[in-house]
Amino acid sequence: MLNKGVINLATLRENAIAIKNRLNPCVKFCAVCKADAYGHGAEEVSNAIYDIVDCFAVALPEEGVKLRQCGIKKDILVLTPIVKYDIDSIVRHNLTACIDSLSTLKDVERVAKRYRTAVKVHIAINTGMNRFGMDDLDELKSAFEFVKDKKYIAIEGIFSHFYNPQDERATKTQLKKFLLAKKVAICYNKDTVCHVSASGGLLRGIQLDMVRVGILLYGYKPFKCNAISVKPVLKVYTHVIRTRRVKKNENVLYGDYPALKDEEYCILRWGYADGLFRKETKGKINNACMDAVAYRLNGTRKNAVRLPDADALAKNYDTISYEILTKITMRLRKEYIR
Repeated sequence: MLNKGVINLATLRENAIAIKNRLNPCVKFCAVCKADAYGHGAEEVSNAIYDIVDCFAVALPEEGVKLRQCGIKKDILVLTPIVKYDIDSIVRHNLTACIDSLSTLKDVERVAKRYRTAVKVHIAINTGMNRFGMDDLDELKSAFEFVKDKKYIAIEGIFSHFYNPQDERATKTQLKKFLLAKKVAICYNKDTVCHVSASGGLLRGIQLDMVRVGILLYGYKPFKCNAISVKPVLKVYTHVIRTRRVKKNENVLYGDYPALKDEEYCILRWGYADGLFRKETKGKINNACMDAVAYRLNGTRKNAVRLPDADALAKNYDTISYEILTKITMRLRKEYIR
């Protein structure tokens, strides 16, 4: 039997309401459901908070199509800039495309015209992360000029992303650059939706016209902050398949890894194929196998083990909760509490 992930949709809704209550009345709430809703199940998550949020965001067109297929009718923004072979899917499934070049904008318009279907796009602006986005405000002006009087394409919004929201100075620098782009955009269309904040930006108090909230929905914060109270939505359980005793200098698992003392440990059916990091960390004995790991008992119940929350596990591995959530849910049997 697969390990079990228990996802509390009531907690998810509580988190969404807490976030909604933090927003100014005219600010749109975009729920980020990329990477299968950070491992929580995009279909279940999006339907559970459908009445609370204004729209959704994903990373890939394929993720947006899946949301459409499960009944999501609200706007779905694809956050990663699209390439030519994405355009057909974008148009046919009424997804909102991310564009970061004038040439791609023209490509989308041609396909939309062929289908006689209007397409909305958001222009990505590079404000310092240097991942993607338009660098030149003149290109942004050219994009708005291009869509003038076009029937099948419209620039609905522009957006950017804070690369280090913990750093107030860096955030202010990026925001200043983005506000210059906003000035250009609203000169062409005063209703342009301008958004720059994900969860970190929201915790910083920066809202503009919309916020794109991901990790906060699932109960974690990108950095310590008391601005919003949220609770983890997911708990993971695995199985103890054996308990064993080993004597000092006897081997444990792969390789030349002798025990340092006589001790009792348990074998969990949870390995790096389940998203667990291979290297040794607190409580583990040596490296994980693909499908199993050894943990010191230390009073652990022998029928099932509740694994640490994402922040605790992330701390052990010097990473972040985002990586933990998307990894450890890869081979789970998901159960939903409503």
